[in-house]
Amino acid sequence: MSNKVIPVNLITGFLGVGKTTAVMNLLAQKPADEYWAIVVNEFGEVGIDGATLSSLGDGLQVAEVPGGCICCTTSPMLRVTLGKLARGKRPDRLLIEPSGLGHPAGIIDLLRDPMLASAFEVRAVITLLDPRHLEDQRYTLHETWRDQLQLADVLVMNKSDIADEAQIQRAEAMGAAFFPPKLAMVRSVKGLFSPELLDLELHPERWPDSLDHVRPTGAHHGAYSSSLTRPNRLKSAVAQVNQEPEVWPICKTQSSLGSHSCGWIFSPETMFSSGKVADLFTAMSSAATLGIDGITRAKGIFNTERDWYRFDWVDGMTSALPAAYRRDSRFEVIVEGEQAPDWRLFTEALLATQINPLAPT
Repeated sequence: MSNKVIPVNLITGFLGVGKTTAVMNLLAQKPADEYWAIVVNEFGEVGIDGATLSSLGDGLQVAEVPGGCICCTTSPMLRVTLGKLARGKRPDRLLIEPSGLGHPAGIIDLLRDPMLASAFEVRAVITLLDPRHLEDQRYTLHETWRDQLQLADVLVMNKSDIADEAQIQRAEAMGAAFFPPKLAMVRSVKGLFSPELLDLELHPERWPDSLDHVRPTGAHHGAYSSSLTRPNRLKSAVAQVNQEPEVWPICKTQSSLGSHSCGWIFSPETMFSSGKVADLFTAMSSAATLGIDGITRAKGIFNTERDWYRFDWVDGMTSALPAAYRRDSRFEVIVEGEQAPDWRLFTEALLATQINPLAPT
């Protein structure tokens, strides 16, 4: 059995948004010497998309999981399928297309399971969005639709040829407002976007310069190119080969206009105590105990022993809700004051909320 780690991308989006067409376009741009695998999941019992993809020729393996959602009811079938891929001829890339009704965060959790993590590497999650759907409550009020957008590393505004400019700009404004920020947003017609997006560096903050990166190996350059929404930009992969990334956790500070922020980013494997994180947020109402004064805002997403949660603190009130985001755990706090605070005591309190602080760097 090969020890080659298989890069995995999820291609997600709600029903009818154009996922299968997007996968077909990616396959059309696949390097001729590479062998790819596709796992496609349809909610119905009669698979159509798998048959369509299987007809595309050699250099491709298609595994179909029909009937239900691989994120939940048929997840054992997905585990079996992934196990077969790992034990057989390992593909150069695996694309997973979940059902449009599925919560794909569960697939990320499965791929990071210790039994599978040695064989699979999670790369950028691509979510397709029809900008016209922002005007339809059947989508905007649907939990799965919202979770798919939150999980996305890259948002593809598909069907931009039939959406008007105002609808597209509204969708882009929504995408730009997400916390944590997306790695990229692009416009697309008929599901066509650059395969370079599959290999975007998931944590550009780890690198010394401020530009996003393509991975140093495995970056594909297809026939279609697209400008990424600023400040997200592609950069030659060669430029980062001789650079050393920062280790976890990453800490970034910033001061301007009488306010100061500090943010921390942890590896996705790092786990936090939900109770200790909740206590930390509660303690911010008496911030002097944490060595700082004047907190105006705090927010974070944490991988806890219960699930992934987003915590918010504003005006002395704390809230916590389940989160679909999976790229990493991160936390940011903003304070007002003439001088930047000493963040050391606060950092110690944050680090103390970890369950496994020695997660891999």
